[in-house]
Amino acid sequence: MLKKIIFGCLIMLSSCAVKQKSLSMEDWYGYTKNSNDRVAPSQAYDFKDGMIRMHGENNGYLMTNSSYKNFELSLEFRWNLEKEFYRGDVKKNSGVMYNIPSNSPDHIWPKGIQFQIKENTTGDFIFLDNVTAKVNGKLIEAGASVVSPKFSSNENPYGEWNTILIQSFNGKCTQYLNGKLVNECVEVSSKEGKISLNYEGSPIDFRNIQLKKIHK
Repeated sequence: MLKKIIFGCLIMLSSCAVKQKSLSMEDWYGYTKNSNDRVAPSQAYDFKDGMIRMHGENNGYLMTNSSYKNFELSLEFRWNLEKEFYRGDVKKNSGVMYNIPSNSPDHIWPKGIQFQIKENTTGDFIFLDNVTAKVNGKLIEAGASVVSPKFSSNENPYGEWNTILIQSFNGKCTQYLNGKLVNECVEVSSKEGKISLNYEGSPIDFRNIQLKKIHK
């Protein structure tokens, strides 16, 4: 009987492993402000030492080729403080976008929801291009770029890695930073779509990008 239980647990673990996916270079395309064309991801940003290193003069993003629904996305980020990439004492700014409709055209910045990564505001929602949702029971008004502030702070010091976890399930989106819930919304108008890593002029590194399907 014990052998059967162990065997059953192994099958369940194997099944869970199949549902989790590590996003690699083949899963993205690049797009930058100075071009109207999609490019190979390595033409836009560096893939090195298990990291995606985003730096340079032109704002842009890496966008997934595929669209996703009811998922959990986890990744790590840190601000790149190396002297060769230094771009002056400007407020550091980036973001992870999700639920970008597959028919949304490439531009800076597309329709969707952003997990804001920015000095003193990491964890904010930014609802772009008239995406709406309810936060704390209140409907967010539609607009070009609408911010809903984080509930609390939990970012590590500059240069250290931070962990982001985003869950999107049937119109409910939750955002975690280093294991702490920092924002949540329901009844979001964009329930599925592509994912992007944004470069907004501040050198930043990403790694350990994992995606899995949610079944509740």
